Amino acid sequence: MELLAPVGSISALKAAISAGADAVYLGLSEHNARIKADAFDASNLKEWVEYAHLFHVKVHITLNTAVKNEEWERVLFLAKTAVESGADALIVSDLGLIHALSERTDIPLHLSTQAGAQNALDARFARSLGATRVILARETVDADIPTICKEISETECFVQGALCVSFSGGCLLGSIEYGSSGNRGVCNQACRMRYTATDETGTEIKSGYLLSPYDLSRGEDVLSLSSCGVTSAKIEGRLKRAVYVYYAVAYYRAILDGKDPSFALENLKKAFNRGFTKGYTLRKCDKIIGTSVPTHIGVAVGKIEKIVTKNGYKYAYLRSTHPFRKGDGAKILRNGVEVGGSDVTSARTEGGFSVIPVSDGVRIGDEVRLTTDSAVIERIERLTPKLPVSIRVFGKIGERLSVTASYEDRSVTETSEYVLEPGREAGNPSLREKLTKLGNTDFIVSAYSDLTETPVFLPIKEVNDIRRRLTDRLREEIIRKNTPKYHFISERSDVFEELPQKNDVVVEVESPLSEVKDIATAFVLDLPAVTSAEVKKAVESLGGKTCYLRLPRIARGADLTYIEKLLNEVPTVGIYTDSMYGVQLARENSRRYIVGTGLNVFNMKTAALFRDADRICSSIECEEAGDLRFAGGKVALMNFAHCPVSVVYGRRCDSCDRNVDNLYYTNGNRRYRIRRNVWRDCCFTMYRDTLSYRRVQGARLYSFVGLTADERKALIERIKEERSV
Repeated sequence: MELLAPVGSISALKAAISAGADAVYLGLSEHNARIKADAFDASNLKEWVEYAHLFHVKVHITLNTAVKNEEWERVLFLAKTAVESGADALIVSDLGLIHALSERTDIPLHLSTQAGAQNALDARFARSLGATRVILARETVDADIPTICKEISETECFVQGALCVSFSGGCLLGSIEYGSSGNRGVCNQACRMRYTATDETGTEIKSGYLLSPYDLSRGEDVLSLSSCGVTSAKIEGRLKRAVYVYYAVAYYRAILDGKDPSFALENLKKAFNRGFTKGYTLRKCDKIIGTSVPTHIGVAVGKIEKIVTKNGYKYAYLRSTHPFRKGDGAKILRNGVEVGGSDVTSARTEGGFSVIPVSDGVRIGDEVRLTTDSAVIERIERLTPKLPVSIRVFGKIGERLSVTASYEDRSVTETSEYVLEPGREAGNPSLREKLTKLGNTDFIVSAYSDLTETPVFLPIKEVNDIRRRLTDRLREEIIRKNTPKYHFISERSDVFEELPQKNDVVVEVESPLSEVKDIATAFVLDLPAVTSAEVKKAVESLGGKTCYLRLPRIARGADLTYIEKLLNEVPTVGIYTDSMYGVQLARENSRRYIVGTGLNVFNMKTAALFRDADRICSSIECEEAGDLRFAGGKVALMNFAHCPVSVVYGRRCDSCDRNVDNLYYTNGNRRYRIRRNVWRDCCFTMYRDTLSYRRVQGARLYSFVGLTADERKALIERIKEERSV
């Protein structure tokens, strides 16, 4: 199994290599999902790809953002640059882009987790686009992985790092509310903010970090993932420090190699953790949300035993398991909630206590946690990996000196320009010293053999020149061996074909609305309780209007069987889908379908993939591609694979009546509605609880989901007004 590490800086790259990564993934300074990690760009990419290849480490380049029409040529240039720089794979999220690249290059194409591949139908669809690997959505359950692996050559699975609370690639919270789109690489982590949960009346139920997940940590589960066919174990964290990358890699390297991982795990926790979860690995998922603290909590090192005020400053005394020093970081918790902490500006020991400055508000008994170990960080930041080489020296007086440097199966030989003269010292210590002095190179001498018969002499400059030529040639030889030769067709031109524009009005409803029958061309049914009886009832009550059933964004395990059975029982209803599996399902069953806004159609090349669809929704973030555009209603911001009801009320599935009750999250003056759909299991969607309007051209999509009677009336008036224009 490949161990794949995140790289957002040069020091992180060196740390990943030093810890034993098989491959790294990195983005350029544009068009990747972590644009803030900008150490690499088109000008230096080749240099660092070669550096990784020197150490037998593959490099995957991320181009995993949605692409606008006007950005198309630039992204193709970046892809071409990556191929010509010797990259081993491209990670792509835009469906149109990955298909276009499959026609231009033979480099392996990995479909990003942002595309949301979660089941076998998704994998089959990805394969049809030209993907050679799918990076599974974090919501994928383990039981589905063997079936997914049968559909595509390679699979990649996250094992460590931050979790998104929203379904992969489907978060619009940052984009709609703050203008910071995760699909465009500038997520502002709005999920890590504090929220208050209320009921319909506004009564507060619970307050905390209600959308902030713990960090994923699969640990020894990685072994079972390997046994069921997963190709690559992926660590998240391109914005993390090198120390995190090092110990995350070291932790999984130890597990995969059958060694004790406990030391690496303890240091990984110090480097960064919000508390750990197994994530969505089972159908009934592990505890996901950590409502108390949304940031790094480090490891516990002691409790405050007394507090002393001196010269206006407060100092905490604790018997710490860690000898604090200036530059460390500390966080202070009380009952799991943060009450203080920051960088340690001074530290001393006194009477067996560690003494550190603290802020007002901390108390005796509070827990102190180490969040930065400055000594470890300094050591990791200085890491420079080296390759062990053996050097063999041979020559006779009156002949030229021959020196061979070898690494694994690669060897290079250099011969001196001058002939050897008699030397004075047995064993040629001066020669040995100069030939093994590899300090500024990427090598370290692991073995040295001198096969000269008598003491010999060469000028120091000549010996130094031999050493330099040897290391340069050996480096080139190793890189050449480890660098693939993929091709990119630059001459091919992509044609952007406009979709024929329609003037349809498509209406999304929770239940049949008689007052919109006459103004709607077609209906999308987003039913609270989804059974074949409910769907039939809704279709019949709409009196012959074309109807599409909105499929759940998340479909795993037996969900697909349930959905297929339901569709077979209601053959007249089409499909509205925000996920790849819905497209594949529609095509395999010759079912009419609409491409939903969740498929992130940003450009005409992506739209062209779905020419067999009845309609293609443009992404809500970019209205220039599809033939159907969101024009009014409440915007769906997130889809959840966890249960918000359990987070807020503490209910368990076995004690929940599954009532379709409304739940609201508020943040300042922003309010969001959490809506439950009941299919085979519950599905939850978070909506912006504000009625939005957009002036768009062509066919329009209006959503009546979650509207009050007054809001429905206002939206109907809006539709009538726009139809009359």
